[in-house]
Amino acid sequence: MMKHLLLKLLMAGFFITSVSLSAQEIAIQSLRQNIDIFTGVLEDALGIAQSTGLFGMSIGGIDSTYLYGQGVVLEVRTSLANRRNRMSLSFLNASVLSLPSRPNPFTSLRPPGSPEFEETIRNFANASGIEAADFYADMIDRVANVDYSISINSAIRQAVESARSLRTMNSMDDTVYAEIQTEMASLRQELQGYTEELRQDTAEIRTTSDQADGTVASDIMFEMQARLDEFMARIEPLKQRAIAKAAELKAQSEEAEKEYVARWAADVSEFESNLYGAMCDYGSMLRELPPQESVAIILTGLGEDTEDGRHTDKVHVFNKTDLVQCQNGELDLAGLRQRSAQYSY
Repeated sequence: MMKHLLLKLLMAGFFITSVSLSAQEIAIQSLRQNIDIFTGVLEDALGIAQSTGLFGMSIGGIDSTYLYGQGVVLEVRTSLANRRNRMSLSFLNASVLSLPSRPNPFTSLRPPGSPEFEETIRNFANASGIEAADFYADMIDRVANVDYSISINSAIRQAVESARSLRTMNSMDDTVYAEIQTEMASLRQELQGYTEELRQDTAEIRTTSDQADGTVASDIMFEMQARLDEFMARIEPLKQRAIAKAAELKAQSEEAEKEYVARWAADVSEFESNLYGAMCDYGSMLRELPPQESVAIILTGLGEDTEDGRHTDKVHVFNKTDLVQCQNGELDLAGLRQRSAQYSY
């Protein structure tokens, strides 16, 4: 008798547990459908579905999940996060401008402590006298220490990076960007051409100095002085063009960055205001969500920056009871915002 009673109790318990689990599964399934419908409405209300990226692929959307006993979590992806990544890329390009410039290629004309160079000076001194040797050494020093190549290459690099930043922020179209690239490439080619000519002239005087007597050396001195002066005169306008273009584009880039940041911050603020409006209007649609639970909205990539420059997410947490009150007119948007939890993570 006792065994039969225990068996009946076990079967009854199993039946009750099965019914309870089935009811729970049905409730969760119903909640999932409710959340899916709400998610679609929220996407339309916020205009997220219209956000497209490369090749027309959607970059916006909402992913949902449910935490039993706690509430709904909605992860929102928007084009604002992509725009922020563009902004970060622009700042990265700008930071490249502060990197050290390339070495001066003219220093190779006089390698420090080069035995060949010192031998050339001695040969020239023996053939032409100390005055000619001093002149030759002074001329090579001028060539080796000239900063034109550094200035021009640095200006070209700055101009290109500023133009790239402007294009990244959609402040410069592809046509203008291509024109600047062509212009900077032309300046670089001109510089390389002038530099190669100077190298050839320097090699020529080294060769000639080994065979020179005093009379010929005097002619060489004046000729090389004239060549060096000509080089300086030809490269000065090149330098001014590069520096002027770099300064112009840098000013444009800095101004565009300020406008881009301000516009992005304003758009994020507007998006959050629209979010609160949508949650007030449609949040009560989550009828299957228990009243004591909440709705957490995660705005991907829209939180505050950390000290190490990492982009965080912005989180808004709403109580379901507050959403119902707002939809019923018992709570306004300002009150809903005040009652919700907001933080970056």
